[in-house]
Amino acid sequence: MADDHSAVDDPAAEASPPAKRRGRPRLYDTPLSQAERAKRYRKARQWDESSLGDCRDPVLMDRLSWALKHKDTSEDARGALDIYLEELVRRHHSKGSQLFK
Repeated sequence: MADDHSAVDDPAAEASPPAKRRGRPRLYDTPLSQAERAKRYRKARQWDESSLGDCRDPVLMDRLSWALKHKDTSEDARGALDIYLEELVRRHHSKGSQLFK
């Protein structure tokens, strides 16, 4: 009987760990609005430094857009434009992988 009272009086026994929430842990205290989420996504995509073969399609499209905007003023943009277009054809044309081998 004395053991039952000592367990109830023990503060360590009363402080149980909080129940875990299901799913991914929260990154921020309050949820992001759709505009904030899109802004963070665009910013992360802008700084994507992956190689041309490893980058995702939206990143490739951003790079292609940059090359199109600057093709008249920059020699680098003219060279990059050809490279990005070849990569798009390789990825999405039905015979693209055989064309550039």
